[in-house]
Amino acid sequence: MIEDDRRAVVYRGRPPNHCCVDQMLRILPDGDWIVMFMTGGGGEPEIENHIVMSRSTDEGATWDEPEVVLRYEDRACLPSELIVEDNRLLAFVYTHDGGFGCWRCWLIDSDDVGRTWSEPRRLEPYPENTFIRNLCETSWGEWVLPVQTYRPPDGVEERREKLRHGYNGSLISDDRGESWQRSELIGPTPGWVENNIVELSDGRLAMLIRADGTGNLLRSSSSDRGRTWSEPEAADIPNPGSKFRLHRLSDGRICLVHNPAPVTRDPSRRRNPLALWISDDDMRSWGYRRVLTDFPGMLAYPDGVVDHDERFVHFAFDYNRHDVIYWGAAIPPA
Repeated sequence: MIEDDRRAVVYRGRPPNHCCVDQMLRILPDGDWIVMFMTGGGGEPEIENHIVMSRSTDEGATWDEPEVVLRYEDRACLPSELIVEDNRLLAFVYTHDGGFGCWRCWLIDSDDVGRTWSEPRRLEPYPENTFIRNLCETSWGEWVLPVQTYRPPDGVEERREKLRHGYNGSLISDDRGESWQRSELIGPTPGWVENNIVELSDGRLAMLIRADGTGNLLRSSSSDRGRTWSEPEAADIPNPGSKFRLHRLSDGRICLVHNPAPVTRDPSRRRNPLALWISDDDMRSWGYRRVLTDFPGMLAYPDGVVDHDERFVHFAFDYNRHDVIYWGAAIPPA
């Protein structure tokens, strides 16, 4: 019998910190839950954008007021990935001039489960115009991180409109983030090409990619552990131009939390509904499809984790870019 979903408000945006986006829920070794997100100003991008973190000590039922993680007076900043390893947190963060100019990429870490943070240091493999997305921890022990970049590959002429055309690939680490190897890049693909990577049952890796304006996600695969990727092809997964999240369960099933809707001109339906899909055949089909909520408005950028018992996918999303909501989506038994 499937359990009831869980839900709570993490933060209600209010001036001067009205805008909320890029939220990521993680469960810590000490039992606390955290949500890191961007807030500040009335929208994005704005110079007031900065990074905060809320904490829950009761498994998501209630949330503390957010504390500042990183903020500048003369630069905007935002996060895109947060890795939990024992008591260490590793965050990939970005700064820009308030309009996505002078876009720089950084790492910060914490050795006390997010109570204090290091000074930012440059992300050497991709120091600018890049986002790093959600970690895929492989069965062979490597970390594979999805790359979304607007730096053309070596030998490719840089386009004037480069921020409208993104490239995808991966960063690979065999020493748990101490050093990184860059894959070859694929693309360009129009738009904001957010991606996620998941390991398949035969050891290959699959990448899903946001493809704005097409109404569907794209799919690429790698047979050499993320070093090279096939040219993207359309996947039979509707997407209105929004971030999504993949998880692989221990029994091999793959969960997808996303907005299964085509492109629409209706702002109230643009990133709606929010749904959980589950595949038991390496994403060739999706036998389980459940709408979590279709409350009117934009339900965007779900990001979180599967709990240890694999009973729930716990994630946070933003509602209309001004509230951060926690949702625990119950996973059906196999």
